[in-house]
Amino acid sequence: MRQEPESLSSFTDAPTRELEAYYDDWSEGYDADLEAWGYRAPDVVASRLAALGLDDDASVLDAGCGTGRSGAALQKRGFDNVLGADVSRDSLERARKLGVYRSMIQVDLTRPLPFVDDQFEAVVSAGVFTHVPDGAHLLAEFLRIARPGGSIVFSQRSDLWSERSYDSLLFGLEREGRCSVSWSKPQPYLPDHPEYGNEILAIYVEMTPSA
Repeated sequence: MRQEPESLSSFTDAPTRELEAYYDDWSEGYDADLEAWGYRAPDVVASRLAALGLDDDASVLDAGCGTGRSGAALQKRGFDNVLGADVSRDSLERARKLGVYRSMIQVDLTRPLPFVDDQFEAVVSAGVFTHVPDGAHLLAEFLRIARPGGSIVFSQRSDLWSERSYDSLLFGLEREGRCSVSWSKPQPYLPDHPEYGNEILAIYVEMTPSA
């Protein structure tokens, strides 16, 4: 059964199996729905990464790649060494058909990631931290697997930014000397969705892991 759009904004802290089932069920209509709602987060994340001046063959992890929208946006900007990772097997199968990833893997982002230290030159994650109540854990993993001097670009909803204290979390990582960090002003997220509109926006974060 397809998930109803009305459930989207409140579906933020489900267990992994429930989250996987949710996106498996939604995978068939996912892209059409997001197009109708004006979703641009993958394009924004890809543009921000491209603006940082990485080589086209830089190793990139698309964490929470879904049906491949970020992978397609990265490919348009010349990135051709991208690994896609997501919790939803059905979404991964749809992404696989796009041919935008060098390889793909099913991953639970709430657990330690199956990658070695400093494996990637960049990590991107669009629309994913909504479903990660423990953002500190996932960011620590991103900092572990991203090379010093590399790039991490991700989005977070404006309502959850405040609720989950992302200001304090990111300032804390910077004070600890683990990275430098900056973020955007809130921007439209799903402007044509009846629940989101001008109420729930997106904030985009750029992090540079320290040596």
